Amino acid sequence: MTTTPTTTLTNAEQIRIIILNEGEDRSENIYRLKKGWILQIKLSYNLSWRKLRIFTNACLKSEDKFQRSNYHELKWIYPSMGKYDDSDRYVCIPSVKAGSFHYYFTIDGSTTIENLNGQGFFQIEPELLINDNEMLEQDFITCQSVLSKSLGPMNEWLSRIEVAYHSGYNMIHFTPIQLLYKISNSSYAITDHHKLNPLFEGTYEELKLIIDTMAKQWKILSVTDLVYNHAANDCALLRDHPEAAYNLINSPHLKPATLLDSILMQFT
Repeated sequence: MTTTPTTTLTNAEQIRIIILNEGEDRSENIYRLKKGWILQIKLSYNLSWRKLRIFTNACLKSEDKFQRSNYHELKWIYPSMGKYDDSDRYVCIPSVKAGSFHYYFTIDGSTTIENLNGQGFFQIEPELLINDNEMLEQDFITCQSVLSKSLGPMNEWLSRIEVAYHSGYNMIHFTPIQLLYKISNSSYAITDHHKLNPLFEGTYEELKLIIDTMAKQWKILSVTDLVYNHAANDCALLRDHPEAAYNLINSPHLKPATLLDSILMQFT
């Protein structure tokens, strides 16, 4: 049996540095940071003389609420305190909240993203906690997917999942656990997003006990799909709000496909 690599939580502060270059678009790159680290953004020689302004949509305080379109201008730090030379200036972004964030800079004195001269992205990794005091390193995640609808009653789940524990998995991905379409029984055709699949013969409280047991005894974390954009034909959402989905009224170009689908259904 393999063991799960874990790390005791620490507040060790590390610094990662990005060097900006004029006209450089790093949209295809992403820089990974851990919570508690500091991201420093410095200037290359060809930007050191520019009146550069840097903006980011990252949360700068842990209590801040993330809004993707809400940008903050970053304050410059001047380590040398030079009167005539500030080429060593930089800005800092604390890694306080997990997520993927964007930064851009301008050299014409403007603030708008339309006038950017360069940009990039960085990611602050979420912390996956086991038993509230151990952290599962993301580089060591070994995840197994299971068909929830095939697990049977909840009182049999742990015995069925135990093989994953002995095989060295440290995360289980459950397909949707909600009430499924009675015709197809597809895992992603959901009839009611609020009701558990009755095949489980259990409750959300019992499900929580199973998830907690997996984490505490086996150090296995859990994840499941939230497929709000998947709905069965008899879903109340579609019945009460048909405008929420593609239909032949708001999408008349689908009529040929619907006709073909109906014909195929008659033959199958």
